[in-house]
Amino acid sequence: MTAFGLVSKGLVAASLLGMLAACSTADTKSALGIGATPTAAPQPAVVQGNCPRIVLRDGTAYHDVYVGGTRPAADGSMDQAKLMYQASIANTTRQCRLEGGQMVITVQVAGRIVLGQAGAKGSAKLPIRVAVTDGDKVLYSELVPFDTALPVNEPSNQFLFSKDNVTIPAGADTAMIYVGFDNGSDKAGAKKKKK
Repeated sequence: MTAFGLVSKGLVAASLLGMLAACSTADTKSALGIGATPTAAPQPAVVQGNCPRIVLRDGTAYHDVYVGGTRPAADGSMDQAKLMYQASIANTTRQCRLEGGQMVITVQVAGRIVLGQAGAKGSAKLPIRVAVTDGDKVLYSELVPFDTALPVNEPSNQFLFSKDNVTIPAGADTAMIYVGFDNGSDKAGAKKKKK
């Protein structure tokens, strides 16, 4: 583990400790501590008791970007002088509602971007995958290229990712939501609207 990795992970934990990692019946932005936006129209009843829980798979909470797509050395280490930025997921929440025979889920992720030694101004495109499975069955999967600003005059920036209308069958009682960074292709994307 490099000194930068330890520092940036520590910054993420300390700065976002107060954000909610589990669900609630409140607006998902409020649950993440970001600030609520009032809604003009009434929404269908929230069904948090049956809402699938969110899981982060090992290795999907961090996304490092290096100059020129630098590869690890033979010992697995990376040249930190070429690190442009590191994005990390700190907290997640979700909200579910029933519409007919479908459960419609809103997934939100709070995270942080820390500039590396080779960092510069601009924006980052973060590859965030949202998937829902029920046992071995994939009910939904989508890779979302999420644009967010890189820090300006600060070493780090917070970001809030939101994915609405994640739709699965209402009877999928053992379903689980997976969210995290994914550098792969969207091979499972064709299944995202599977009924």
